[in-house]
Amino acid sequence: MFEDVEEIVPDNEADKKLKFYYNREERIAKAPKLVQDYYNGKLKPVRGFRIFFTPQNRYIFFALIFFVGASWIYTGLNKTRAGTTLQGVNFELTAFSYEEEVYVSLQIKRSKNAKNNMPLPVEAEFFAIDPNNQVGDKRQGQLVYDEGEKYIRTKFTDYDIIRVDVILNAGGTEKELSAEVKR
Repeated sequence: MFEDVEEIVPDNEADKKLKFYYNREERIAKAPKLVQDYYNGKLKPVRGFRIFFTPQNRYIFFALIFFVGASWIYTGLNKTRAGTTLQGVNFELTAFSYEEEVYVSLQIKRSKNAKNNMPLPVEAEFFAIDPNNQVGDKRQGQLVYDEGEKYIRTKFTDYDIIRVDVILNAGGTEKELSAEVKR
């Protein structure tokens, strides 16, 4: 490929050719003890789970454990509460954005271990929260829950809504739910 390329050499060095000398034994004799042991076969590699506890890897291993634990704690503490149970009835809030609208749905269904079978009046007040944590818009919904799976649904015009909060009143008991808007 490079046979046709002419090497550029100054005129006064044209007669001198570069020579490369390599002596493996001399190079290994000048190398550190660890390298000499490796080439002589005296060095045994660390295998298995013990590799994490070598002096070089110990700090990296503990830093990895620390950051994984910190991320689990962070996600556990900052998770928005999108579901709850009131008066033996489960409530779950979801919100998603589609074509400049934010659709919100509050799912209502009876808990498996609920003892109360009487009709339950449910009132929900929905708040659209913008990136500045300000209420952009609000809506209200209500129904009387008796059995099965029911929904209270609403929609907002999407002006950078990041979260939907709901103040839920079921049979005189009040709770607040929050759901991030899925894009």
